[in-house]
Amino acid sequence: MQQFENSVAVITGGASGLGLAMAREAQSRGCKLVIADIRDDALQSAEAELSKGGEVLTVKCDVSQASDLEALAEAAVQRFGKVNLLINNAGIFASGVSWEVSEDEYDWVIGVNQRSVFNGIRSFVPRMIKQGDPCHVVTISSGAGITVNPGFCTYSMTKHAVLALTEALYLDLKAQSIENIGVTIAMPGMTKSGIMSPEKTTPGELQAEVGNRKSNNVLKALETLMTMGVADGFAAEDLATMVFDAIAAGDLYVLPAFDDETNRAFATAVGMGRATATNPYPEAVEGFLATLKEIEAMA
Repeated sequence: MQQFENSVAVITGGASGLGLAMAREAQSRGCKLVIADIRDDALQSAEAELSKGGEVLTVKCDVSQASDLEALAEAAVQRFGKVNLLINNAGIFASGVSWEVSEDEYDWVIGVNQRSVFNGIRSFVPRMIKQGDPCHVVTISSGAGITVNPGFCTYSMTKHAVLALTEALYLDLKAQSIENIGVTIAMPGMTKSGIMSPEKTTPGELQAEVGNRKSNNVLKALETLMTMGVADGFAAEDLATMVFDAIAAGDLYVLPAFDDETNRAFATAVGMGRATATNPYPEAVEGFLATLKEIEAMA
């Protein structure tokens, strides 16, 4: 998909953070926008800003629900007659110890991070195939979709899953000789966004559980480290530009998380370890664990 002018871009989680940066980038390249988000206040703010630059439809959407994604696709087509670009961006971060995460929190993280991509593919790809014009599907995975760190159990699991799912989409389109749909997967590291503000989207019944994780000193240190990293992280606007450049170039992967030697070595070690049945983690996470201990000691 090389031309964006008058294309229709649907962005989940598009009313704030990285999603809003994606919306701004899409609009700057001539796209009409469909912004999906679960937060009314964020949708209103995004619409007020983006409507000044072009046509915008905002839709309240729970991406974990297949019916909501189907309604989103219907609304987009009804308003604009087509959809050319789907950006599966909606996501949440929740730390936890693997044997302590409740079934309810497990289902919540899977719903938002993983099932949302599955639902998006099922609702939008058949419409794109029928359209026959240039289209593209983007999934925002994470550096945590390639590697794993302590405390990342549900988050890493879902980000690994959507990486595999979107790679499968790419291969299925190739195998079925469907040539009008491109696929891109972004695996950013810490990016400036609202991902470390879970209170904005956490269901009421899970607020206490999510809050209680901070009573665990290791998880508290992890969240402190993550909050610091996000605040000083990769600019969302720069990532959005990289993603749209990749769409235009037909690139499958966007890997800003691994543009330095340390992270690249970690990812390579994990990949080679899995391929050769060699455990890479004791050495690979040694520095990370030491940093957590330092933060824990300062608390």
